[in-house]
Amino acid sequence: MNKLPADHPYREFERAGWERAAARYSNSFERITAPFAAPLLDAVGAGKNSRLLDIACGTGLVASIAASRGADVIGVDFSVSMRMEAEKRHPGLDFRTADAENLPFSDDAFDAVTIGFGVNHFPFPVRALKEARRVLQPGGRLAFTLWAPPDVDVLQGIVVEAVRVSGNAGAALPIPPSGAIIGREACLKLLRESGFDGRAPRVDQVETRIPVESGQELLSIFSEGTVRTAAVIQSLPDDRKSVLRETVEKAVEKYREGDRFLIPAAALLAAGVKP
Repeated sequence: MNKLPADHPYREFERAGWERAAARYSNSFERITAPFAAPLLDAVGAGKNSRLLDIACGTGLVASIAASRGADVIGVDFSVSMRMEAEKRHPGLDFRTADAENLPFSDDAFDAVTIGFGVNHFPFPVRALKEARRVLQPGGRLAFTLWAPPDVDVLQGIVVEAVRVSGNAGAALPIPPSGAIIGREACLKLLRESGFDGRAPRVDQVETRIPVESGQELLSIFSEGTVRTAAVIQSLPDDRKSVLRETVEKAVEKYREGDRFLIPAAALLAAGVKP
């Protein structure tokens, strides 16, 4: 195991944000991530008697689905509040507080590792994936998801564009020290740099449509269940928040179906095998 990761402003910003969001996450942003859980588990072959580690487990959705497939699963998250929410929602499963850069497990302990929409929240994602590789047995599989670029992922794109139109107040927020991971090539580069290059790593695009009742509901999902986007939204003055709401409401109209909106969402699913 590595020594404990040093404090970093980005890590502490993320940790504090997820501590605040934990109680509301399962009823907000988890609604958007949930459709991508099954493809993530399929990518690592999660099934009966497989030993699976779910990193950045949040409130435990991926871990619970893995357990329902018969996997022997442990979920870890660096947020104590997230771990506690996972334990409350999924009693009987094994959840622990741990940082992705310092996993409390021996070498070769797992057959599979999953990370659902967590990689972009790690200060040093290569370090985290190297740690994931360490705890995998040879031939073990890693898979992670992250959002497709905003020009492909319509749902994220609507909010990103509305924030831009409203006046981006995010400049003062901590930025990822290793830079953002955007697009297929960035995912492949991350897999190669962390040692998942023995058998051709792959990155697939997974698409779905997310139902929402209104543009305001979509904004609430981001305000209550995210960290960085929520901080940007909350930092806007009231008059600019009105612009934000109006921009989102107008954008979702294109996706109206009856009395609700079905908004396209797209994620990248990256997978590799430990040599």
